[in-house]
Amino acid sequence: MARILKNNGGAVPAGTFGAKKLFVRGLPYDNTAVKFWTCLIDEVLNDYPPETGVVLYGLAGGALVSDLLSPETVLQRDMARLEETDFRKAFEDAMSVLEVLGPPAGVRLRLVGRDGGPAEPEILLDYVDAEVLPFLLVWLLEWANIPDAFWNRERVRGDFAAEDRDRKVLYLVAFELRSRHLSEGLYEREVTVKFKARSMDRSGAQRQDATQGVS
Repeated sequence: MARILKNNGGAVPAGTFGAKKLFVRGLPYDNTAVKFWTCLIDEVLNDYPPETGVVLYGLAGGALVSDLLSPETVLQRDMARLEETDFRKAFEDAMSVLEVLGPPAGVRLRLVGRDGGPAEPEILLDYVDAEVLPFLLVWLLEWANIPDAFWNRERVRGDFAAEDRDRKVLYLVAFELRSRHLSEGLYEREVTVKFKARSMDRSGAQRQDATQGVS
């Protein structure tokens, strides 16, 4: 995966970042959210000062629901709706909305230091837009074992541990998700993520702290 933060100064090639599979509470996960979050965390750990965190924020349509954990379910539901759709009218409606709203809004990322202040100028992400962001957020909530009834509250905090058993790395992640319902299903989302990583011995025991801290 290419560098998310567009930082070419690190000595480690971008392809070495990220886990192929994570275990959370003993269950395996190998989806796109695993690759995105671990690649982002690895890049920050490698390239930036200790205790640097990340903030992602942007506008996103629709509430956070458990269906987003399975994109194929969302796709099947949309395909079922298409069977009853007047395609000409749907196309005209879509073009009208696009003319008014433009393409999906971008998602911005900023790095924050230990004191919560900005560590670098904000970045407009190439790989994440307003349609993709909810699919990434729900996995943080799921891994933190937060019931979906709470996912759309104005402020949600959670944390979890995740094992990359192939690379013998334990990730410790804490986050705070802030959501503001603007109108007609449009939400302003901001998630602050803090993390650290620990190496593991072959038995899975924690062995050595990395430079990052979870607060």
